[in-house]
Amino acid sequence: MPLCAGGASKQVTKENMDEYIELVVKTRFNEASEQLEQIKKGINCALPVLTLSLISPEEVEIRACGEKSIDVERLKSITSYPYCSDDHDIVKRWWRVFEAFSDVHKSAYLKFVWGRARLPNNLTNLSYKHEVRLMESQTDASFPQAHTCFFQLDIPGYTTDEICRSRLVTAIELCGEIDTDMGAGSVAQESE
Repeated sequence: MPLCAGGASKQVTKENMDEYIELVVKTRFNEASEQLEQIKKGINCALPVLTLSLISPEEVEIRACGEKSIDVERLKSITSYPYCSDDHDIVKRWWRVFEAFSDVHKSAYLKFVWGRARLPNNLTNLSYKHEVRLMESQTDASFPQAHTCFFQLDIPGYTTDEICRSRLVTAIELCGEIDTDMGAGSVAQESE
């Protein structure tokens, strides 16, 4: 890479070695400037770059990634129930189970149903809001299904909180990937 005009044809000598070293250092320090500018633009989408020196690293993380713990009320504020109302027994059961989850399971649930482990700081610009769809035709033996592209959970009409929790945790923990792509469903059964 030419370091100066006509640099490709210039010979490095003892007389111009200091200039050469200075140009090499300058070039190396600036070789990622285009990439850094793009990173800066990306960060600026989440929060103004000029404010970075005014806020703590924890605040930067919250603004860029969302809170580590899932605020149930915030999730409720963006949840709809297309096939029933929010006072349906299954919906109440689902919220009781979800509220009792640890932060780890709440994050895993979001990953299962949405492909993300945290709620964003700003909930107003979501392409899809959280949906809990009751599938009454499915039984206690059925597992819930997630549609990450639509931030949607299809939940069977479980008869107890314990069954609901057990099926949800199993689905969350065994899924492995979003929409069960290459998850537990693709594992070949062992022959007996």
